[in-house]
Parts: sequence; C-alpha cells; structure tokens
Amino acid sequence: MDKSWLTDTDQAVLDGFFLLDGISPIRVDKILSDTRCHGAVYERGQVLYDPNSFDHCLGLILSGRVEVRQQTADRALILRFLGPGDVFGPAVVFAKEADYTTKLTALALTRVLFFPQSLLRELMEQDFTAAENYMAFLAGRIQFLNHRIQSLISGSAEQLLCGFLAKESGGGDVVILDSSISDLARRLNISRASLYRAFDALEKDGRIKKTGKTIAILDWDGLQL
Repeated sequence: MDKSWLTDTDQAVLDGFFLLDGISPIRVDKILSDTRCHGAVYERGQVLYDPNSFDHCLGLILSGRVEVRQQTADRALILRFLGPGDVFGPAVVFAKEADYTTKLTALALTRVLFFPQSLLRELMEQDFTAAENYMAFLAGRIQFLNHRIQSLISGSAEQLLCGFLAKESGGGDVVILDSSISDLARRLNISRASLYRAFDALEKDGRIKKTGKTIAILDWDGLQL
C-alpha cells in the first residue's frame, strides 16, 4: 500500500490498533507498505460487507461510521455501530467455511484499511506477539458476547430500552418517541416504573439525555451493553 494514503488521524488510529501492539516500528512499516495491505473508501449508504459479498480480511475503520445489521426472513436487527479504531471480520479471516451473517453499511464517508489472511498469517509466523494480540482480542469478544447473551436472557428493562433506542435511532444520535411512556412500556413488556428507572439509569450514566420525547444518544458504546 502507498503509505501516503494514510493521514495523521489514520496514524493515531493505527497507534491504538490491537494487532500491532508491541510490534517493532520497522515491522509495522513493512506491513503497511505491503501491497496486500490496502485501503478503501465507502460513501454513505454503501455496503462494506454482507452475507453474499465479503473477504477473508480484517478491516480496521480509520474514519467514519458503520452500522452492523443482521437480517432475518421477517425482521432486521441493528447489532452495533462501528467507528474509528473498531474492526470487523476477525472471525471469518481464518475460518475454513466462512459464514458471514451480518450486513455492514456506511452511515457516513468511511475509510477502511484491510489486512488480508495471507498478510496476517505471515505476520503471526514472524512475530508471535501479533498472534497473542489476535487471540487476546478474540477472547475479549467471546467474553463480551457471553455478557451480552446473559443480559438478553435476563431481559432487564435497561437492556430492553438500550436495544429499542439503538434500533429506532437508525444510526443517528437522536430518537424522537412516537408514543407515550405507557405505550412504550407495553411495547417493551415492562412496567412504567421500570421504564422510568431505565431512563434515569441511562441518563445518570451519561449514555443518553432525555428532553420530553426527544432522546439524545451521548454514548454509543454504553448503549450496546
């Protein structure tokens, strides 16, 4: 890749990239200069990956914002949002029978740096630190998913409200309620008191700000518990 494509802001993201933590600057420079490492730019609304079109690559988001959505036969579920420093595709890079189940769509002009399987394999063979970094990252993702599954099973009012706001936002930072608190509580199958407590908890944690029927989302990572 032509390193001149990278900006100063991109370099700041790369400095925090888990895969390169502890890797010598000389080796990092060699990786980024390798022709297999390549960048791509996506316009708002453009699809990065979906079940019918994906590569055995690890994608690092340098700038922009991406929606991760899972589509079933009768509904679509927004799973999370990705921003600078986030990655996608780590589970399919080395999978023998890759099955990519989500759709990634750019919500703004988005720049991505791709590290294909062959380059990652070579890096891990040459420097075990990279392999350890990758394993630690995947272990962290597994723990995160286990906690998320547990919260979904528990079905707490706070979790249900977070899921509702993430879905209704459509990728934006504001949700305007189209119903009363009583109606929303019925939709979420919780009591009004539980819903009020959930709103209070999210506001207290600095994740949202509620003004009447307008909900401003202040912390996307916190909303995706």
